[in-house]
Amino acid sequence: MKQIIIHYGELSTKGKNRKMFQRKLADQIRHLTKHLEKVTVQPEFDYMYVKWEETPYEDIIEILKNVPGISRFEPVYQVEKEMAAIEQQAVALFDRLTLEEGDSFKIVAKRQDKDFPLDSYAIQREIGSIIGERYPELTVEMKQPTHKLTISIHKDREAYLSLQSYQGIGGMPYGSSGKGMLMLSGGFDSPIAGYLMMKRGLEIEAVHFSSPPYTSPQALEKTKKLTSVLAAYGMPMKFHNVPFAKIQEAIRDHIPDQASMTVMRRFMLRIMDQLLVANKAQAIVNGESLGQVASQTIDSMVVINEVTSTPILRPLIAMDKTDIIVLAEDIGTYDISVEPYEDCCTVFAPVAPHTKPKLDSIEAMEERLDIEGLIQDAIENTTIEVIDSDYIEQQQAAFSELL
Repeated sequence: MKQIIIHYGELSTKGKNRKMFQRKLADQIRHLTKHLEKVTVQPEFDYMYVKWEETPYEDIIEILKNVPGISRFEPVYQVEKEMAAIEQQAVALFDRLTLEEGDSFKIVAKRQDKDFPLDSYAIQREIGSIIGERYPELTVEMKQPTHKLTISIHKDREAYLSLQSYQGIGGMPYGSSGKGMLMLSGGFDSPIAGYLMMKRGLEIEAVHFSSPPYTSPQALEKTKKLTSVLAAYGMPMKFHNVPFAKIQEAIRDHIPDQASMTVMRRFMLRIMDQLLVANKAQAIVNGESLGQVASQTIDSMVVINEVTSTPILRPLIAMDKTDIIVLAEDIGTYDISVEPYEDCCTVFAPVAPHTKPKLDSIEAMEERLDIEGLIQDAIENTTIEVIDSDYIEQQQAAFSELL
């Protein structure tokens, strides 16, 4: 039986509702590993235990590295709570290492079970002495050792030994912080905004505004692939495709060019409000960064936001574009975002948009439009698709069958 111990991090600060957070984390791990084999997940107060039979450690490790709510985790080897068994396993673990000149080691013991005959320091001294004698080429290093062996004596359980520890992405378990709807374009920003809110435990549904024939099928496919990448950090994700061409044509025909972006964004928020109600979500998420474009100035945001009282979460608001791009490379959205397919905001972009629009002026212009009718038509023709993390592989396989 292979086993990993998960450390909760921030989740450990929760009180009476801790079990809900633990359940959300356990459910996500089970979902993300179900294609490998049946994995047993046992949430407990201080740790979560993940056990399985056949899958290589590396495959499980790569999944756990990207699961929100995990601070760190360790592949562990379980032995009886006896010093002879602990010594034998410690030597076995070091025997598997490829040691190099200049390598060092450190023993860290953690004794939860106070009935164990040796305290932490005594365990460290005894095991350290054995390893030092067996491997005289190793030196002891307390600050930054090449190899750190952790020995945990758990109460009501066995002893666990580990030579490796991996960092998780932290945050809160997916779905533990409510539900939001992400305004997803094909650029760099909005997928990162979705990822950051997912990392804080927000369940996400993606909303994409498409404008065929002005936008291509490839542009729509691009956003579905971005949704698939995000789903790898959470669960299968609903993708709402909102037809937006009629609204943009009406804006083009009746609204001055410099005000068109402001009016368009106000329409989007009105539609988002209705989608939130229909899908029992609580917040809008977008990729706005202060001052990045004309619609993201303070003055523009005030006028655009006036149509809604829904909370709008903007996790990128203070981030530079270079930082956003670095994060896109890290999480796997960069190569998709650079694909040369334009979204609806790009193809109808005004030449010189207002950066300081006036609310009364915008409202007067909007009187020329059938706002309710246009919104109702868009809502009624919105399509929904559930996209999982394997969507890209499925599409590639389907394409290969056609060749």
